[in-house]
Amino acid sequence: MNARSEVREAYTGYRSAYDIARHHRDEVVPLNQRIAEENVLRYNGMLIGVFELLADARTQIASVNASIEALRDFWIAQADLDMALITKRKRMMDSVGHYARPELLSLMMDGRATAPVHAAPEQALPPHKEMPA
Repeated sequence: MNARSEVREAYTGYRSAYDIARHHRDEVVPLNQRIAEENVLRYNGMLIGVFELLADARTQIASVNASIEALRDFWIAQADLDMALITKRKRMMDSVGHYARPELLSLMMDGRATAPVHAAPEQALPPHKEMPA
């Protein structure tokens, strides 16, 4: 069935994007931050120069940008998965295709002024009847 393959493909993309984003968040960015902290200590000890420190800062910025892009890709994959699930459920619920027929399902607005909705008085309801034994 086509809907199942779409959902399976969307889930695969979702899962791989999640793993990549989590790897960037948990491993790559903290590692580059620790390297930057160590290089600041090395700079303070006059073991590296300004250009090496700037190159390291550029590397750290690139890792943060890559993490943001991975997170963006995850959100896109999550939206794709949600749409695939909606499409699958829509096909399961509407096997005949009524959603594709606007004469059967439409939303129309009545522009005429009407009175607000009021609750009906209790006397309008028929009395409760007991079920016969």
